[in-house]
Formats: sequence, structure tokens, C-alpha cells
Amino acid sequence: EVRRVAGRALSYLRPHRGRFAGGVGLTLLGILLDLAKPVPLAIVLDVVLGGEAVPGWLPAAFGGFGKTTLLALAALAIVVLTASRGAATVGANYLTIDTGQRMVNDLRTEIYAHLQKLSLRFHNEQQTGDLLYRVMSDTYSAQGLVMNGLLPLTSAAVMLAGMFAVMLSFDVTLSLVALLVCPPLFFAITRITGRIHAQATDSREAESALYARAESTIGAVKLVQAYGREEGAVAEFRSGSERSLALSLKLYSTETVFALVVDSVLAVGTAALVWLGALHVMDGRLGIGELTIFLSYLKDLYGPIQSVSQNLAEISSSRAGLERVFKVLDIEPDVKDAPHARPLPPVAGRVRFEGVHFSYDDERPVLAGIDLDVRPGERVALLGPTGAGKSTLASLLVRFYDPKDGRVTIDGHDLRDVTVLSLRRQVTVMLQEQILFHTSVRDNIAFGSPRPIEEIRRAAERAEAHEFIERLPGGYDTVIGEDGSTLSGGQRQRLALARALLRSAPVVVLA
Repeated sequence: EVRRVAGRALSYLRPHRGRFAGGVGLTLLGILLDLAKPVPLAIVLDVVLGGEAVPGWLPAAFGGFGKTTLLALAALAIVVLTASRGAATVGANYLTIDTGQRMVNDLRTEIYAHLQKLSLRFHNEQQTGDLLYRVMSDTYSAQGLVMNGLLPLTSAAVMLAGMFAVMLSFDVTLSLVALLVCPPLFFAITRITGRIHAQATDSREAESALYARAESTIGAVKLVQAYGREEGAVAEFRSGSERSLALSLKLYSTETVFALVVDSVLAVGTAALVWLGALHVMDGRLGIGELTIFLSYLKDLYGPIQSVSQNLAEISSSRAGLERVFKVLDIEPDVKDAPHARPLPPVAGRVRFEGVHFSYDDERPVLAGIDLDVRPGERVALLGPTGAGKSTLASLLVRFYDPKDGRVTIDGHDLRDVTVLSLRRQVTVMLQEQILFHTSVRDNIAFGSPRPIEEIRRAAERAEAHEFIERLPGGYDTVIGEDGSTLSGGQRQRLALARALLRSAPVVVLA
């Protein structure tokens, strides 16, 4: 499962592989510089202070330098190595973080675009706040998985391999003892990371539910206040917040215990190696400078091991977020273009329903054997009680849904044989519940079909909205509240009608 999620996340890395490769290259350079950091100190201890010969792995020219010169070179090398390591780290972090953010942007855009294609059936069953959380928060898991998980994990593995190779050249016994910490660490990792993944999933679900609750309540604040439900809404929010925070604390506690177990195991390994290393120096099997390098590497050796444990915890947590994102991306739209679909040519507007059957589920039919023929220029009103299927007929005409049986045509074209976009460009829908945006009056009227201001004014005049628009503080440039909250019900309705009239489509549906 982890491999499948990671492989899918890595597909978003492919378009940015050049930047990522640069970051990896600088990371490897930093590892090499890290491996070289203890060398100047070892030369000072063994050659300058201990009087030993210059090691054979250094160029022969170093043998002719005096102790003062070697000391100065060693001091300079420390500064150069540290500065170079810092520069490589800065460059690597910039490139990898930039790559991670680009991945998040790609994934976020993809799921947002996918949500636009999913049917009303899907959206009617979902909480808007939960979907927003998946788009805005869970998508960061792509960056967390690759940049804070897989990349550091690979870097740590390379670092470990390099350090272990150098340590083997100094003392085989101590190097093998250093590896004794791996079995208990592996046991701890396999036992705890699964728990971290489950807890991270619960935490994200609770946070998403809290986000949905807040979005729903704030969006309905007028109703909340009208029914005097302020205290109840706050109490419900507090309860959800407490649950979310409790789950976050539980996850944090598990991760802390994991880190404590790892630190304890590494502390035991460090103590054993210090004791054995000191014995080897006392026996003359190891020089003080070599022991210094060994212990320096030991600190850096266990550092990556600690990082590995943190990276695995990050991978488990990020996997939970990505699974929530991919779960939405894997949903197939109920309504989509058929492989043979073609654009709908300009039509006169003859609408026909031929033996149409439809139900939202398999148990309760809504439409059964509906036949309807509307000729161009005709106006047809559908009357009936609530739930009779009037809105469903309108939804079938713009392909929010497809009929179970029968067909809907415009000028003889079966709607399932034409592209959805070309169909909706020739059908204008004015919903009973007016939807307006927190933007200018001009932009609200021109939504979906940008037009010159003259055409927008003409549409507003036809909808009898021009007069009240002119009285607004900024006229057509006045920014209205979300859902038109700064306008009256009648004004909102007229703006919606002006929007519908502006499109001049051959088929107009007032639903």
C-alpha cells in the first residue's frame, strides 16, 4: 500500500525532475563534505600533536609541510568544509522545497479540476468543508511524503553507507557493534509506524469534519441567529475541536514515544562503542585521532538513523493525507463525454424527452416514461407538487444527470452523443436558489461569458436590474457580499436573471 501511494505521488515529481535532480546532487555533495569534516581534526591530533606520519591517503606533498603549516591548513579546511556544507544545504533545501511546492500545486489543481467534473450526485453527498480540507491541506502530503520522507530517507541511507565504509577501514569490530542497534530499531519501526498511520488518518478525518462544521455554520449564520442557535453551534464546534485536538495529541504522543524508543536504543549503542573504542586505544589497536573520527562518525551515523525513524513517521502521516486525496481523484464522473462525442452544432432549440426514466437510486423512481416536445420559441411551464420531478427534468436537460432509459435530444441530437461543454454553452440555466459571488455586480452578471459593459447593461435593463444597480455606491463595480448578502431577495433574483439573459442561448431553463 505504501509503495502504491508513494509511486503515485512520485508521478507528480516527474515534470520537475530537473530541479529535483539539482537538489539531490547538492544533497550528495553535502554528504561527501560531512564525511570529510572529522579529517582535519584527526590530522591535528595524530600528526601535529601526536607526531605520527602523515596518513598515506593524503597527497605526498603534505609530508613536506611543517606542523605549523599543517595546523593552519587543518584550521582552514574546517572553515572551508563547514561553509561549503552550509552552502550545499541552502541550495539543496531551496530546490527540494521549491519542487515540493510545485508538486502540491499540481496535485491541488488536479483535484480541484476533478471536483468540477464530478456530478451533482457526488457533491450532494459530500460536505463542502471536507472537500476544501482535502484540496487545501491534504495535498501538502505530496510534499511531505517526497521531500520530508523519501528524499531524506534516501539521503540517510547514502550517508549511512558512506560512514560505515569509512568506519570499517578503521576498526571492523567496532563497526559491526554499531550495527547491533539495527534489529531493535527495525522492531520498533515496524510496530509503531502502523499505529502512527492509523492515528494520522483519524486525526485528519476529525480535522476535516471540524473544517466542514465551521464552513457550514458560518455559511448559515443568518439561520443560526434567527433560530437563536448561537450557543448550540458554539458547543458543537467546541466538541468537534476537542475531539480533533485529542486525536492530534494522541498522534503526537505516539510519535514522541517512538522518538524516545529510538533515542534509548541509540544511547545504548553509543555507550557500548565508547567503551570498546577506549579499550582499543588503550591496547594500541586504534589511535586517538582515529577514535575521534570514529566517534564523530558514530554521532553522524546515529543521526541519520534517527532521521530515518522520523522520516518513516512522516511517510505514515503523509500517506494518510494522500489516500484521502487519491480517494477523490479515483471517483469517476457519472456524466462524461462519450468516446464518440462531438460538439453540439448551433441549434434552434427544439427539446424532446422520449420515454425518459430516471431515479436517484434503484428503489424510488422519479420519472417514468416521460415524453415531452418543446418547439423553438415555445414557453413551457411544468407544474406539480414538491418532488414531482420538475427540477430533475431541468437537470437532465443540462446533463447534470443522464436518464436511466430513454433519451433527451436538442434538434435531434442525443445529449449523450455531444460534448458536455458544447451542450451547456447553448443552454442557460437560472436556478431557483440564486448563486452570487463576492465580487462586482459586473462580474456576477458576466459570469461564464465575459462581455463588454454595454451588453451587460442591456441584459440588466431587460431584467429590470439596471435602475437599482445604478443606485449602488459603485454602480456596476460595486462588490456585493457572498451569495449577494448585501442585496435584497428580489435584487439577487434580477441579477441572476440578467446573467441568464446575457448568454442569449437558444434554450433557457428556469429551475
